[in-house]
Formats: sequence, structure tokens, C-alpha cells
Amino acid sequence: MVHLLLGDERDLCCSAVRDALEERGAESRIVPNPLVDPACFSWRLDNERSLTSLAFDGDPALSDDEIAGVLVRSSGWVDPAGWQPTDLPYVRAETQSALLAWLSSLGCPVVNRFTPAIWYRPQAPLLAWRGMLARSGLATPETLVTNAEEEAREFGRRLDAVGVGGAVYGPLTGDSRYLIAGEEDWRGLRELQRLGPICLSAPHGAPQRACVVGEHVVWDGEPAAAHTALEPRLRRFASDAGLAFVALIVAPAPTRPCVVAVDAQPRLDEFGRAAREEIVDGIVELLTGSRP
Repeated sequence: MVHLLLGDERDLCCSAVRDALEERGAESRIVPNPLVDPACFSWRLDNERSLTSLAFDGDPALSDDEIAGVLVRSSGWVDPAGWQPTDLPYVRAETQSALLAWLSSLGCPVVNRFTPAIWYRPQAPLLAWRGMLARSGLATPETLVTNAEEEAREFGRRLDAVGVGGAVYGPLTGDSRYLIAGEEDWRGLRELQRLGPICLSAPHGAPQRACVVGEHVVWDGEPAAAHTALEPRLRRFASDAGLAFVALIVAPAPTRPCVVAVDAQPRLDEFGRAAREEIVDGIVELLTGSRP
């Protein structure tokens, strides 16, 4: 029985989980992509059966029953060396589609068994998660997307009126954030609006990272009481999203704590040592069914 860790040797999460499994006497293997060389992969399926044959480096092939569990940290890496630029996107798309389908067929524990929407866009902007967060009882900062200058200025004036200094501009395609406070900032924002819509949100307090691992919520540091009270809602969100392993960033806001970011592929190096150890224990529990 082998646990497959789909990711990179340099990924701290993969290496830490591998070490933790080995301490328990469980065999594991870090695999960037089980569907490409040097792996030898075959998947036969019909209306009654799904049969896998997976071999590495001449070792005996693994069947479905010999795969104890899978940790998904990659959507299927394909080495671009040697590929024509016009051919590589096709190969990547075919490989990712096959890997997604295969993972959905496995009967062993799979962490995370992504939905297609998350599989193809794991780093979606916060607005893409807003509906699911709201249904889980989690608030997000007030946000405005607009290309109208006066709408943006009115948004800033309303925040100023309630004692919130300025607004936060953040592109939907990245994690950069900029405080818009003075007239020069607003003039620069106006130039951007001539090119397309901009996204503004209300500022928030110091953020704190949380990781949901199965039924456990792991905070990076001691959480505030108001943050701890959100734990049932954080677990509900993870369950609704189909994510057994997900990070959320929570921050204080004028009326109540808000979720300001969601990461469907959490990075262990963004957490402190104590939190990392607890997260790894949680992943091992999901893969093996028992706590280390």
C-alpha cells in the first residue's frame, strides 16, 4: 500500500507529509504527475469496473487497491522542454483532464478531490468565493467593481464618513493591494478606470491565517475570540467547497471579522512551526484514518 503525494519534492507540504507517513511505517511517494514519463500509467474502465495500473522506474505496478491515499498538490505538471509552443497547451489540457477524471474514480482517501472549477482555477479571486462564503455565514469586505469615476469616489467618501481611512485597490488577477487615500491616489485610479473596471474594497485590520484540515481548524498563532467563534462556519465552508484542506485569511473589520482571502492550495511555509506540525498531523489523519 502506497500513499501518492502529487506535487514537487521542493514543496514543504509534500516532504513534511512524506516524513510523517514514514515515521508511522507507511510507504509514500512524491509524484509530480502520475500520467507522464517516468511513470507508466494505464486506466481501464467500463460500466462495472475501474482498473488502474501505475508503475515507477520498473517497480511492480500498483493497482487501485494498492493506492492507500492521495494528497493533491499539483494539477499535473508537464515538462515544457522539447514541446512546440502550439502543442504544449494541448498536452497540458489533456493530461489535466485525464488526471482530474482519474482522481474522481479512486476509492481511497483523496486530499483534495477538487471540483473542475477549482481544479482549473485554484487561485480564484475572493469575489469568486463570495457566494459560498456567505452561505456558510462568513462575511467578506464590502467591495465595488466599477469603471465609473464618481462611483469609486463615492465609495471612498462613504468609508471616510464612518471613520475608515481610504479604500483598498486590488487587481482581481493578483494578490497585490494598494491603499487609496490621497487625491494623487484617486487620480491614478481614474486613469486605470479609463482602461477597464477596478476593484475597491473596505480596509481591514491585521489578518490571521487559518487552515481547515478535515474537522480541525488550525490558526497561525493564538486567534482572537471573535475568530475562534467562526470555526464552525469555516468548517462548513470547506465542506461545501469539497475541500478537506484549505486556508482562509480572516481579519477584523468595523462590524465583524471578514474573510479576506481563500487559498485552495495552502502553502505550509506561510504558517509558523507549531501550526505546520498540526496541519501535517491533520493531513496524515485524512490519509490514514487515524491521528499521529
